Amino acid sequence: MKEYNHSKIEKHWQGEWSKKEIYKTLFSTEAKDKKPFYVLDMFPYPSGVGLHVGHPRGYIGSDVYARKKRMEGWNVLHPMGYDAFGLPAEQYALEHNINPEKAVKENVKTFRSQLDKIGFSFDWSREVNTTDPEYYKWTQWIFLKLYEKGLAYEKDSEVNWCPALGTVLANDEIIEDAKGNPVSERGNHPVEKKKMRQWFLKITEYADRLLEGLDKLDWPEHIKEIQRNWIGREEINGKVTYKMRDAVFARQRYWGEPIPIVHNADGSISTLSENELPLELPKVKSYEPTGTGEGPLAGVESWVKKGYETNTMPGWAASSWYYLRYMDPKNKNNLADEKEINYWKEVNVYVGGAEHATGHLLYARFWHKFLFDLGIVPTDEPFKELHNQGVILAEDGTKMGKRNPEKVVNPDDIVKTFGADTLRVYEMFMGPFDQSMAWNSNSIVGAYRFLERVWRLAARLDLAVGGDQILEKTIKKVTEDIEKFSFNTAISTMMICVNEMEKAENISKEDFKKFLQILAPFAPHITEELWHELGEKESIHLSSWPKYDESKVIEDEVVIGIQVNGKVRSEMKVSKDMTEEEAKKIAFADPVIAKWLSGEEPKKVIYVAGRILNIII
Repeated sequence: MKEYNHSKIEKHWQGEWSKKEIYKTLFSTEAKDKKPFYVLDMFPYPSGVGLHVGHPRGYIGSDVYARKKRMEGWNVLHPMGYDAFGLPAEQYALEHNINPEKAVKENVKTFRSQLDKIGFSFDWSREVNTTDPEYYKWTQWIFLKLYEKGLAYEKDSEVNWCPALGTVLANDEIIEDAKGNPVSERGNHPVEKKKMRQWFLKITEYADRLLEGLDKLDWPEHIKEIQRNWIGREEINGKVTYKMRDAVFARQRYWGEPIPIVHNADGSISTLSENELPLELPKVKSYEPTGTGEGPLAGVESWVKKGYETNTMPGWAASSWYYLRYMDPKNKNNLADEKEINYWKEVNVYVGGAEHATGHLLYARFWHKFLFDLGIVPTDEPFKELHNQGVILAEDGTKMGKRNPEKVVNPDDIVKTFGADTLRVYEMFMGPFDQSMAWNSNSIVGAYRFLERVWRLAARLDLAVGGDQILEKTIKKVTEDIEKFSFNTAISTMMICVNEMEKAENISKEDFKKFLQILAPFAPHITEELWHELGEKESIHLSSWPKYDESKVIEDEVVIGIQVNGKVRSEMKVSKDMTEEEAKKIAFADPVIAKWLSGEEPKKVIYVAGRILNIII
């Protein structure tokens, strides 16, 4: 058996997958009998520093899930794009004295190459970039519809002004410093109140529907609770009040979508017509805020002469509808074709950070309900099921990030040393998906050794008959665990299976191929290589997810309750044919039960095999 050379294998298969477009999503007209399944990540803003190992954790989880769904025969939409307007991109451009458009292009290139090295199954033909005029034309179009329906208005208002950033911030972009003073989440700059002319969106009109809609969503309960509290509906003396306020929809910045509004000389407002969209950003020499509170566009003579709005849209505008554009990203006549929207309907599984609970997740639900009212989308909620990934911390338990660059672990370095498959397996094995964990350079070696053992097993295959019981149980557990996003337990189950396979005298080729199929979503490159070594011509990722034999996975062990005087006080695992004496030994050794017994002999023990053990004292 040749040596496991991860670099060579990964580079080769990434090239093959791209060339053969094996992850291409079918349009509704091509799908025939394939049912749709939409797995989405919250798209990143492409910062200048690129990815650290914490960023791909959510992407790897959703990719494992999407790959399994594809093998189960679904037409999977699993896209990726860039949320490239807004403060982060502009701050980077200002700090590096570079045009934001140019900075975004460079940063997108870096992000794309880093993502490609990790072996994701994204359909890159559907990539969106929010700074592309063909994209933001439709963000502007939605704004015009909101304005037409009386949901966008202008007024002088006291806003959160951040002098250092030269812009107004939304409430969810403000945190408190050590003394309890408001500061910007980005950069910790002081924030003060200031009266300014602003655009607002009437999210409060949708408050009740945003509250009620939460009940039918398969989301983490704490995220729903955060939204309920943010909306804050209360009844005082029969009058309904809300804590939530209308959303500020303006930034005094350059790098954002122009608002398609004209201020006329007589003080009236007119809107651009649909055929005048997109209203593109003018090319300017300076991107600096004016310092007076007005954005840089107020200094562009040709812009002001036409009466165009000098504020731009906030960072959350584009992310409030981007998931719809992936359904039909090249469409020039609509934000997406009606047939495609009705085929996909909504996002089945959405993965991203819990920090977006009161920002993006709330705004996207608001816009989606508005589009539902216009008859553009067939559902009134955008994201059916939500999973939040835990944060990966530095080895010492502190936050990784550009504030402490010496603690950042670059995924490119891990891929180079151990391979993308090892990175993927390790990040899924670290612990429960939704919990934060510290990176551990020593533990990653364990993931690498696991893959090496799988590689060595391939040299021991024979023509023995398949259907090994441990493998059947492993297939069942991995199938169920991926559905629940319990990736760490899926991997530990596969590790136990490899232990058993190593001990076995012979391993059938048929069984090993099934094992490779369930490992494939986690470690796509090594499994593809071994799959082809075993004579397969088609990609393992287009093969069918293995079924397990129910008769071979009936559990020998069950968990039963231990009662004291008829009340369950603890539980234990027993085999179905365990004798009463053996069951009593386990029960009496239980520390909780021992306390109840206080060293006394029980009056009576009632044992129903595989059901219950009741101790009478």
